Amino acid sequence: MSKRPTAHPHHTPRTATAITLWILASVLLIAAILSSLLLILDKAWVHHSLSIYPNYQKLAAVTSTSQQQQQQQPSSTSLHTAKFALVSLQEGFKYHGSSLGKFLRCNKLSYANLHGYAYTDIFPNTKEDEELLLTPLNPWMESDEHGAMYYKKLRMLLLLMEKYDNLEWLLWVDGDAIVTQPHVSIEDRVEEFTKLHHIEKESHTTGMNDGTRGVTHPLALVWVKDSTMPNAGVMLIRNSPPAREYIRKALGTLEDGELFRSFTDQASLMESTLLLQHGHGSTLLQSRVRGPTSGLWKPGHWILHLPDHNYLELLSSLQRVGKELATSPPPLFPPLGRPSMESLSKARRDRFESVQGAIRHAWRGYADVCLHGHDDSTAAAANSKRFLGSHIPCDDLSPLATSGSRGHDWLYHAATLHDSIDTLAIAFGTDSSEYKEALDMILSRDLQATALRPTKTFEYSLRIVGGLLGAFSVTGDARLLSRARDAADALLQSPFASSPTILPRMFDVLYPPRGGGCTRTLYKIYSRMYQWGRDVFTSEHHYNSLAGVGSFSLEFYFLSDTLGLPEYRQVVDDIFKHVAKYQGRDGTVPNSWNVMTGEPTTTNGGLGSGSDSFVEYLLKVPLLVCGRGTGGDIPSTSCGQDHPVAHEMLDLYYKIVSSSLRSKHTIRKEGDVSIVYPADGSSYHQLLCFLPGLVALETYTSTAVDGESDFLLAEAMLQGCHDMYKKTPTGFGPEEVHINQKSHPPLGDRQYLLRPEYVESLFVLYRVTGREEYQEMGWEVFESLEHYCRTEWGYTGLKDVYDAIGVERIDDMPSYFIAETLKYLLLLFGPDDFLSLEEFVFTTEAHPMRRKQGKGTTTAHHYIQAELSGGRFEVHNPLPWTIFGAFVLVTIVLRTIIFLLQKSVGAATNHHQSNLPRHHMS
Repeated sequence: MSKRPTAHPHHTPRTATAITLWILASVLLIAAILSSLLLILDKAWVHHSLSIYPNYQKLAAVTSTSQQQQQQQPSSTSLHTAKFALVSLQEGFKYHGSSLGKFLRCNKLSYANLHGYAYTDIFPNTKEDEELLLTPLNPWMESDEHGAMYYKKLRMLLLLMEKYDNLEWLLWVDGDAIVTQPHVSIEDRVEEFTKLHHIEKESHTTGMNDGTRGVTHPLALVWVKDSTMPNAGVMLIRNSPPAREYIRKALGTLEDGELFRSFTDQASLMESTLLLQHGHGSTLLQSRVRGPTSGLWKPGHWILHLPDHNYLELLSSLQRVGKELATSPPPLFPPLGRPSMESLSKARRDRFESVQGAIRHAWRGYADVCLHGHDDSTAAAANSKRFLGSHIPCDDLSPLATSGSRGHDWLYHAATLHDSIDTLAIAFGTDSSEYKEALDMILSRDLQATALRPTKTFEYSLRIVGGLLGAFSVTGDARLLSRARDAADALLQSPFASSPTILPRMFDVLYPPRGGGCTRTLYKIYSRMYQWGRDVFTSEHHYNSLAGVGSFSLEFYFLSDTLGLPEYRQVVDDIFKHVAKYQGRDGTVPNSWNVMTGEPTTTNGGLGSGSDSFVEYLLKVPLLVCGRGTGGDIPSTSCGQDHPVAHEMLDLYYKIVSSSLRSKHTIRKEGDVSIVYPADGSSYHQLLCFLPGLVALETYTSTAVDGESDFLLAEAMLQGCHDMYKKTPTGFGPEEVHINQKSHPPLGDRQYLLRPEYVESLFVLYRVTGREEYQEMGWEVFESLEHYCRTEWGYTGLKDVYDAIGVERIDDMPSYFIAETLKYLLLLFGPDDFLSLEEFVFTTEAHPMRRKQGKGTTTAHHYIQAELSGGRFEVHNPLPWTIFGAFVLVTIVLRTIIFLLQKSVGAATNHHQSNLPRHHMS
């Protein structure tokens, strides 16, 4: 009988124990590693997700500050001295202990510091704050989490309001909310709310009796309420006795579990509820950017509220918002609203709409031909010419062409596209298909893309830089400001840098000032080779006009004031101080210059072609940068010591008006001394019809030297221009003719080139006086445009304004026709406060530059610079090497653990098998 083999009593339990211990140790090790990596990678992952966020680099610098330092000085402004305070609530690791929480906190902190507001949050920084903020809650609050939260908010706000009565307004922002438009101030929101409500709330409507029966109070409480959830993430509260009494009463009369409902059911609170909106009508506050409601939030919203998000959801939502802000940023100031037409008569509304139709017709012709190549011509490819992969729309439209291309070039930078975009925004609004079409074309193309042809420097500044800045001024779109800055930098790096003196070249090849790669390198090499060959082998472009060297000041001053960067203003200041040294006794400056030597080539000066825009900017630069008049509403040219060069410009302007204008550039009509022709020598010049509007604008300021006399001169000159128009059968004034001649038609240049100077002066004189006769004069011009100049594709000029029978057209629709002529006609018939002279100064190309408002709206220079720096509006989100390295490390550690487990289990199994009896193994 064989014996039954018996198992070894120790081997199997020992193996099972070893494997179990290894598994437990591995699980604990993996958990520890993952927990450590979560803490280690928290900052890197947040940086990876939010690096594209507006102003993130500055926030990251603030975040790197030690927590202790932040607690010691949370804001640069003290609660004891501030008028405005930002109050927040952050509880839990998600909002307070993590890098994401630091980002959320620093977002609010940097916003407060940007505007000089006091900042505090619920976490106590001192013992006094602890007693103030962490007031024990009633026992019933434990069963009502939302009620407890509201109680905390209101209790904290009430105590702050009572302790710091110097505070005028308090902005409550929850911990899970961020400011997405840092440039928008509390003052902006208060002003917007006041305008929307118009009226003050009576004391009895707020449920209070303060002994002032029948006396009205400004709105006591503003609750910026979420439209999709009952959870209010933002409150804007006026620190007034009625507001304090209202909150005190609400907190003291609540029953268990009924806090939220009782508070929001108060009639006065519901009456004061407002969904703050910007010009497009979308709410500035929304709660969610995920799930089915993800489309509710827009980049134009002031504050984003993200309640009930866990850590990863919150980070994902912020990353998504950052991308939207990078590609479609909120406006830097409220966009120009649509005109209110209710106050206009039907006849005036009809005229306004007729001009709108003309703008649409002219734009459609240009866009179809030059942007899309829909002209059915045999040379459509010429309209979409390409160089180094960049599409370059043509500059102007040729509406009459029957063969070849209906578009032609002279500036090589799509002049009509850039010149027209602010007109499209003004005429149709930023939501219109016309404006979006122009905007998309500008943003999707390289601005400096050229056919490697030299461009005319000052025309590029007036039309490209000015057009982009004008569109930015009425929309607040920072992308347009970024493109304008690029265009100005291209000028500084090419025609300004290539000149041996401070006077820029008349023509030069431009190359992109930013970016890299082969394209930019080729542009730069070609530009430098062109400049070297031009100077060595030719005398080309050695000369420039006064307008060509001195017509950058308004656009460059606006850039410097908006960006807070002095280099643009410094360039034009140096040019002015140089040319002003050569002024004559009558104030005129030589109109021809050698840019190689910096010396004038003539002693002759004037106010017409070659000098006009220089003279125009002598007044308009002070209007743009200097303060308002004593009444606060009228623009002023009183610069004082803040802008010494602008003050010198103004002095030179007054000298020219009092001397040269009156003695050399006006001729009275024979038999009617009330009519004065703006003239150069013995000839009337259409270009000089800008002078009546300029002089009238001078008299509109509070510091005009001889306002009454100058205004009479402005009216007489406008009558002279009108006389030239009404004497022709076509209703258009000639380009240049001799005055007081016996012959008819008069000798000279009898063309009409769709020029804007006359209607520009009509617009200014109407805005200054309100006299409807100027509107009638403008309507006569518009009717003539429709009758004689309109074609299937656009509008043309006329070869002879004195021939209304055998009309001969000029096959050109210059870019200034939409930019100036039609824009001024539109504004002439629009509401009187639409694009008012108090808020805007128009460039010589009719691009509106927004005047300084005296608040932090466009003067938050460091914020705007951060927005525009380093390809701000392109989404760059590379994976950080720290995260990549961490994942590699985790992979190696896990692979090592698995390898050791496999080796240990294999060794234990082999050991067990080696100790089994041989007959059992078999």
